[in-house]
Amino acid sequence: MTENQLIYIFVYSFVQGFTEFIPISSSGHLNLVDKFIMASESRNLLFETTAHFSTLLALCLFLFKNSSGNFKKKILGNLKPLFIATMPALIVGFFIKLFNYNYVSLQTIAFSSIIGAILLFASSYSKNIKIKSKSKNFDFLIAGLFQCLAFIPGFSRSGACITAFLLLGKSKSDSIYFSLLMSLPIILISFLSNYKELIKFEFSLDLFLIFIICFFVAYITLKLFIKYINKIGFLPYIVYRIILGFIILALLV
Repeated sequence: MTENQLIYIFVYSFVQGFTEFIPISSSGHLNLVDKFIMASESRNLLFETTAHFSTLLALCLFLFKNSSGNFKKKILGNLKPLFIATMPALIVGFFIKLFNYNYVSLQTIAFSSIIGAILLFASSYSKNIKIKSKSKNFDFLIAGLFQCLAFIPGFSRSGACITAFLLLGKSKSDSIYFSLLMSLPIILISFLSNYKELIKFEFSLDLFLIFIICFFVAYITLKLFIKYINKIGFLPYIVYRIILGFIILALLV
């Protein structure tokens, strides 16, 4: 393993673990890492599969340790809403894979980062832009439709889901919790969708490092995100996304 590869693995793992569950887009940041460190726009599916498995375990452990009451009952009690929320992403993802559609570009990441930030700002700070709903299943359907925006690099899956729940009148903590629940099936599906990579899996130092770093960074990030979100709100993430978007656009000029 060369020094450049080692640096890439550490940066890749840290970025994936840190950005997976906060509203700043893990896919967009990983595309930037690939572009600027490895000068590549292609995805390493084996790295991606390992990272997804690691962050999924970190999320399960976090929810298990921090859910009041029985964690199993909470999951089983939300199976129908989670199924409804996941269906739009399954349908969109199926057609993207079917037609092998690839639309990753720095310009796409920049604009989606800015637009996603504006939507998160509007849902967080405007009391006039709200969706009225009395059905939990409808809430999760709306969030599932918003979740499809995450197929656009830079948009952020968690950011889109949190935006949806805020628009539906949910609190910051509830919006984050529901977003985390919705990430369980999505991350699992992303992991299983690369089954061809699982067949080729062989233990190696780079995959071990990705797994360990992603796991601990994701878990610590989740703890800090939940602990401080009511104090700091979403404004730091919104400002960061807008600045990032304009920096990328400036680099493209």
